[in-house]
Amino acid sequence: MTEWVCAGVCAALSGLLRALISLVVVAPPYVFLYPLVLLATLLAGWRSGVYGLTMILLGVWYMVLHPAQFGPLTPGEGAALVLNALSGLAVIAVAQAFRTSYRVAEAERAAKLEVRDLLLRELNHRVKNNFQMVESLLDMQRRRAAAASTEQALADALRRVHSMAQAHANLYSPEEAGEAIDLGAYLGDLCENLSDSLLLTGDVRLDSWLTSCRCDRDRAVAVGLVVNELVTNAAKYAFPGGRSGRILVSLKQIEVGCELTVADNGVGMPPEAQINSRGLGRKLVEGFARQTGGILTRGGGPGVSHTLVLPH
Repeated sequence: MTEWVCAGVCAALSGLLRALISLVVVAPPYVFLYPLVLLATLLAGWRSGVYGLTMILLGVWYMVLHPAQFGPLTPGEGAALVLNALSGLAVIAVAQAFRTSYRVAEAERAAKLEVRDLLLRELNHRVKNNFQMVESLLDMQRRRAAAASTEQALADALRRVHSMAQAHANLYSPEEAGEAIDLGAYLGDLCENLSDSLLLTGDVRLDSWLTSCRCDRDRAVAVGLVVNELVTNAAKYAFPGGRSGRILVSLKQIEVGCELTVADNGVGMPPEAQINSRGLGRKLVEGFARQTGGILTRGGGPGVSHTLVLPH
């Protein structure tokens, strides 16, 4: 049914366009035969092209060569009709070959995408299992550690591995096909997870003020790890002795890109925990900041604030 409808529309369009042109100049009888036969074939297949070609040829014979009747054709008219019919069939053959090759290519592309998605799901599953195994091993070692410093170091390593696992789970799911993600939405989820995992009480709040900012996935992971380190350091050092306070994570659009700020109103970090020390925290934050391609700076008090500018 679709083939007949497409053929009929193309044939009617051929006659209408020729009639309109004939109002201005003398139009050849077969002026729109080839493009509209080509269109019918590409849209609905070779049968539609043959139907359309037949309708157009009969229409030319009935309406142009001998108006309102199928009169006898002169040798020249008959030869022209046959020649255009053969040429139309050649156009149909070429168009059908193109249509077939396109559909085969689309089927191959769909099959490759299906295989890619399957491999990606399998890879994500294996990565998730590996993260869980590493977390379990670190937690086991932490529980067996005799020294408090060793237990704290293993707890910090466990938290960092958990943050990477969360980033992978949030940003590399098979359902998310695009490369760019909303960094603001991702950091909002991250802040909720941090607030739960750090066991922040009502006296210490983790607030976020985040605007939408598009960012590629690998860059977003590094930004999330920077936020994780800075928020954790603030929760550990900024509010000693049950002191109340607030940690704020903000993200806003600026002229050169996006600006991320992590700030607190606490007492500030002790020298051994400051970002300009030579400790592991400083190296991790600066390393993750370099991965983002941004510029990390430290602001003044009260408390501690860090700003990461992410250029476009």
